[in-house]
Amino acid sequence: MSQSKCRVFSLDYNRFIGVLIKDSRYDLAHHYYYRHVIPNGFSLTPFTYSRFISALCVEKSFTLIQNLLEHMDSLGFVPDIWAFNIYLNLLCRENRLQAALELFYNMMQKGREPDVVTYTILIDALCKSRRFDEASKLWRGLIEKGLVPDYKACGALVIGLCGGGNVDLAYDLTLGVIKGGVKVNVLVYNALISGFCKIRRIDKALAIKKFMERNGCVPDLVTYNILLNYCCDEVMLDEAVRLVETMGRSGVEPDLYSYNELLKGYCKANLMDRAYLTMAKKMQVKGICDVVSYNTLIRGFCKAHQMRRAYDLFEEMNRNGIQPDVVTFTILIDAFLREGSSNVAKKLLDRMTGMGLLPDRVFYTTIVDHLCKTGKIDMAHSVFRDMVENGISPDVVAYNALINGFCKASRVTHAMHLYDEMQVKAHSPDEVTFKLIVGGLIKENKLSEACRVWDQMMEKGFTLDRHLSETLINAINSNRGS
Repeated sequence: MSQSKCRVFSLDYNRFIGVLIKDSRYDLAHHYYYRHVIPNGFSLTPFTYSRFISALCVEKSFTLIQNLLEHMDSLGFVPDIWAFNIYLNLLCRENRLQAALELFYNMMQKGREPDVVTYTILIDALCKSRRFDEASKLWRGLIEKGLVPDYKACGALVIGLCGGGNVDLAYDLTLGVIKGGVKVNVLVYNALISGFCKIRRIDKALAIKKFMERNGCVPDLVTYNILLNYCCDEVMLDEAVRLVETMGRSGVEPDLYSYNELLKGYCKANLMDRAYLTMAKKMQVKGICDVVSYNTLIRGFCKAHQMRRAYDLFEEMNRNGIQPDVVTFTILIDAFLREGSSNVAKKLLDRMTGMGLLPDRVFYTTIVDHLCKTGKIDMAHSVFRDMVENGISPDVVAYNALINGFCKASRVTHAMHLYDEMQVKAHSPDEVTFKLIVGGLIKENKLSEACRVWDQMMEKGFTLDRHLSETLINAINSNRGS
């Protein structure tokens, strides 16, 4: 048609390009648009432009989309709301939030009114970028326009605010939404409960659980597990037990996580018999024990210095077909070393390597720390080097353990080598590192070096505690007097 005397109209190009877009032939659509439509003075309809933009979002063709938007602008067109939202969502997903906000305000100026989906996309992206003030501002804009936020919009804002620690604001906004007639789902309530638990306001979290029940929203397994986690962390065991009983009455079956939390709480309270009975009488009967369950109990018995029971549990888990992991061996080896049973620790290490389990950073750091505390500094240094040679990069905790050992053994020169090595390898010293080094230098009367490290410490934004700073100043004054 285009090469004959038959006249081709703009409508024909719209239909043709529309079919190409539908068939995902974006290369041909692009060719005919730029080689035929534009040179012949034609244009697409707003509907075809919108379909074209939506299709190019799949390809992430930002340059082509921008060109189409500019062409639409010159024609006085704006994309349909669905094309606008698809492109906005793409910009947010690709971490182009600023471009998304500019598009949002630009489209509003051109008469494209945003809908609830538009606001939800941007609010979610702003919260993920921790730009909570802007997210709240957009939320207020949504309400002022008379739009009714759905549970997705509410969820995006509440979850974002709670994750950022703005729980009270999230709570106030949720109340406003509920008063406005929006039904809030369990996801939003769980975010609020979790948020209040994180800031240690369990009374508020429990009040929200009651509030959601009154509003016809049934707490689910996640709700109970959030509350259980808090109660067991804080050793509120009576409340934890009541929660598990309430779960049973409400038809919500406690899962492995629920019981593992309960074990953790009992072990924290040193109620080891009760912890063991929970595992034996409830968890094992239901067939829901795992390596975390055993590790929790083994750690609890080790802390209670009941090494025989800890070791018996280790053997029991093997008999029950639950494979010990590196954490299991780390707990046991550390405990037996502390008890002075180095022979048992050595047998466990041999058993661990025989199972093909490779030591991790925590394992190495535990051994280094123990050897340093028992005065075996050279052996600790050797283990530290083994860790590096095995491709495991020490963290600041591992460095601090060995630095502490060297300083206590009056070998501050070796500690300084480690201090320098940390900085070369981009492991930033923390406040503990600086205090250990300064203390070690004072102990060996290397005061000028101590002052130099103190200066570096202050440059990093750390300060010495009062006792250590007074010790250093007194040592300097004493040296001047002599």
